[in-house]
Amino acid sequence: MANEIQAVSVPLEAWKDEQDAWNNRSNYFVEMHNREDRRAQVKAFLVFLKTERLLPAPGGRTLDIGCGVCDYALGLAREGYSATGIDLSDGMINGAKQLADEEGLDLSLYIAPWSDETRRKLEWNKAFDLAYSIFCPIMFDVENIRAMHDASRDKCLWVAFSERSDEMVDMLWEHFFGSDAFPWDGKMKECLDAIHNMGHNVKVTYKTVPETEVMDLDKAVEYFTMRLHNNGWGSIDDMKAEIRNLIEPLAMDNKIQNKTVDKVAWVSWSVK
Repeated sequence: MANEIQAVSVPLEAWKDEQDAWNNRSNYFVEMHNREDRRAQVKAFLVFLKTERLLPAPGGRTLDIGCGVCDYALGLAREGYSATGIDLSDGMINGAKQLADEEGLDLSLYIAPWSDETRRKLEWNKAFDLAYSIFCPIMFDVENIRAMHDASRDKCLWVAFSERSDEMVDMLWEHFFGSDAFPWDGKMKECLDAIHNMGHNVKVTYKTVPETEVMDLDKAVEYFTMRLHNNGWGSIDDMKAEIRNLIEPLAMDNKIQNKTVDKVAWVSWSVK
């Protein structure tokens, strides 16, 4: 059956807070799917694959790890590839099914964490022609990168932030949680070292993406809450109220301006 969802039978207790956080964001990503900027990102992804000769032969199998609502997998499905997506969030996967059904495209969809237990159950060793992951936080882990390498019989692509500057989110994050202590440089170096050790024809391309987004105050409150909230903090409504109090004095004509500068690493390699 087209776009049938398979929930992999693995324990999810340890993942519940993370799953809930991404479920709370899933509607936003479904709505973003048809935005012009999102379509441009998918187009750039496909151009990169073609330019770097990462695309499989026609009909080849592709795997998107941490696929979200499958924007990129849907892009590959439109080109005639067999596209599989796996994500911890059932909200994201159900969103992917909705979008695929609307376009009449076929996806293979799995709800599960990218964990050792999941990988043992699915037995995806050398099962795909292209395995990739785009902006998935758990891929800053050498074992998860190595597992992506093992799932591919040909090519891999990892797209990840190597540096992030997000004016409003950084300010709010420090207010709610303290300074962001994520060791971007160290984690990126650790993963790149592992990729160079196990991969062939490794290529790292850095792209710096500056952006200024202007949002209505109400939309900004919703957006920043979606970005920041987790079960450990407290209720969503309480965070919304506090975010509104913090950013409303910064609004001009009821608009909030958010400046971001992201440095993104596009890392590709062959497994043979």
